Amino acid sequence: MQWILIFIFSVLFLFILSTLWFKKSRKYESDNSVASSYDSWTNDRLLENLWGEHIHLGFYEKPRLKKDFRQAKIDFVHELVHWSGLNKLPKGSRVLDVGCGIGGSSRILSKEYGFDVVGISISKEQIKRANELTSNEDFCRFDVMNALDLKFPEGSFDGVWSVEAGPHISDKQKFADEMLRVLRPGGVLAIADWNQRDKNKDRLNFF
Repeated sequence: MQWILIFIFSVLFLFILSTLWFKKSRKYESDNSVASSYDSWTNDRLLENLWGEHIHLGFYEKPRLKKDFRQAKIDFVHELVHWSGLNKLPKGSRVLDVGCGIGGSSRILSKEYGFDVVGISISKEQIKRANELTSNEDFCRFDVMNALDLKFPEGSFDGVWSVEAGPHISDKQKFADEMLRVLRPGGVLAIADWNQRDKNKDRLNFF
């Protein structure tokens, strides 16, 4: 009888917790809150120890496919390169990585595709760690910069890359405008982001 009560209580607790989670999503506060959060997570190596060098989701060829979590992230980078057409740019092309984290994607773009990559993040500690992990500074470098105020002239880059940075940025229109401003005419824009479905219009899938 005791175990039944414990089971019922646990199920009830999880139901209440999940209801509160979906009812009230975490809200954007400010640029400083984003920077300080990632500074903290970078310093204590929390995300790096759990996720590796890529702080984004992975690519899985089939639903429920069993694959190493970190390898899936690397595969995702290559999939987005080919899906976006970035792979058609010649070696030496200048590519901007907006929201580069600790530089995982930037290093792949530089080392494996021969691009001249600049990665930016609003987190000083992420940029510091990205530089620590990068050995080919001549073709892959990093700067602290706000994505809403890119310090580059118009048309500076042949490609612009951004993975899962948008949800952390308040003004989505300006975010897009800035990326397009620094992208040369005919350049390649490669963006991937996660979004939450409007549960009032379409039910969420729990499984």
